Amino acid sequence: MKHKIYYYLIFGIFLTSCQIDPLPIQDQTTEDLWSHSTYGEGILANAYDGLNTVYPVTMDYYTDNAVPSQPGTNSLALGSWNVESSPIGNWAYTYDKIKYLNLYIENGADLIYSVSDKVRDSTLKSNRMGEAYFLRAWYQAELLKNYAGKPEAGGSEVLGFPIVTTVLEQGDDLDLPRNTYEECVAQIVQDCDAAIAVLPLKYNGGSDVFTGLSNRGRASGLAAMALKARVYLNAASPAYGPSTQALWERAATAAAEAIDASGGLTDLAPYNNFNDATSFDNIWIQPTYQGTGLESTYYPPSLYGSGSCNPSQNLVSIFPAADGYPVESSSLYDPEDPYLNRDERFYRFIFFNGDVYNGTTIKTYIGGADAPGGLSQQGTRTGYYMKKLLSKNVKLDPSNATADIKFYVYLGKTELYLNFAEAANEAYGPDGNALGYSAADVMARVRMRAGIDSNTVTPEYDDQYMLDQASAGTETFREFIQNNRRIELCFEGFRFWDIRRWNKALNHTIEGVQITRDLVNGDTYNYFNVENHTYQDYMRYAPLPYSQTLIMSNLKQNAGW
Repeated sequence: MKHKIYYYLIFGIFLTSCQIDPLPIQDQTTEDLWSHSTYGEGILANAYDGLNTVYPVTMDYYTDNAVPSQPGTNSLALGSWNVESSPIGNWAYTYDKIKYLNLYIENGADLIYSVSDKVRDSTLKSNRMGEAYFLRAWYQAELLKNYAGKPEAGGSEVLGFPIVTTVLEQGDDLDLPRNTYEECVAQIVQDCDAAIAVLPLKYNGGSDVFTGLSNRGRASGLAAMALKARVYLNAASPAYGPSTQALWERAATAAAEAIDASGGLTDLAPYNNFNDATSFDNIWIQPTYQGTGLESTYYPPSLYGSGSCNPSQNLVSIFPAADGYPVESSSLYDPEDPYLNRDERFYRFIFFNGDVYNGTTIKTYIGGADAPGGLSQQGTRTGYYMKKLLSKNVKLDPSNATADIKFYVYLGKTELYLNFAEAANEAYGPDGNALGYSAADVMARVRMRAGIDSNTVTPEYDDQYMLDQASAGTETFREFIQNNRRIELCFEGFRFWDIRRWNKALNHTIEGVQITRDLVNGDTYNYFNVENHTYQDYMRYAPLPYSQTLIMSNLKQNAGW
């Protein structure tokens, strides 16, 4: 096997040989290389290095949640999305990572981590193999999210991606067709289950070589369970086939198993501006680092930032009043003072006119420092700036600049709770507790963190609006869950995909607010249209890369592209 070359399906390069050489390969056979743990660690590190390390905030520009501060830069939503220059996904790059993981899975059992310590050797070998299975599931799930769709307009067949789980060699058939959506789901779940079987459930801190802090950023058994729940939820969604009782039950069960394994249904951690790497809500995060990049990009001009993400009035309007009711039906809401008495999430996620942050007052009114033409010629296009994900510990003032801990949450408890609530509501109704707790029970925990409860969950729960929505039945509670999901996960890249999998309308008129300052009579608020989205119906599903459909005759394109 000294001269053997591994061939693989990399659909932008088509054929390539393995080019990772963590150790010098001169005069070494394949067996020699795979006896070195350093070689295997290098291949796994390559797979980890391919993971996203920043929040996909810009995905919200393609939805009704936000716009970029520079007009015209979200061309995807404004009619310019085309098959030859789609910003969605990275087909060749993702398959390249799967290539290395297949290589590891086929050969990793031969790695030697310790000659003298058999426990260390077998445990690390088992853990790393579990990580490889998880990472392959992760990248496959990304392919399915980005490229699943119907090859025929109006058809019922939904396709995923070509499943490749072996190292392909010269002479193998590389012109592979797309597998069905459900076949892709089954493969991803199979890899998740393989990871769950061998990985530590959590990394609990301390200095233990197997479960200590040195493993932060590595995949865990709980991460595999949470990914499985996410994939099953997507599979039950109407855009990918009939939403049957069995599919919703499958998704709810997977989410409940992950919740139970995480310690059961508990309160969510307080909002911490996403700089607490030790939060028990974090299931899987990237390794931490010190930085100011997010704040530099998204802080308002008065805080020395670029203010690149401008939340829409559409999003702001769905944040409830402090009593949990929609603003249009709450006695606490005053349209002449619209930012008073809103729920905690609004104040944590949105910079608004009059907001005070680190001693600086945000001024988006006409002529204010954070309005268009203020400190920045661009300024906000909507009257708002994104605050979520940012750390108050970061200061960009050149005279006193400070950084803070940064990391990206790949999987967290908030999403897991929302995944369960959505699936359980469809499977059992708002109050059905076939799995030990109900969709309403879980949503109560989500809302409590937002300050919409002053008592315990039962029997004195006082989020009356939520109770009313639950008593109205599955359809009403579905909308309630979807609205809260939109709020909780805003700016994290979920909304673009949620709209599509729910078969919701793709096009929206994005609204903003223009504030005229009047210290005598009170400010006035003029709501206006910022931009109109112009998606076509077929854009519910993203296109496969055009170059790949030219190379591979068996690769069916999604309809319309």
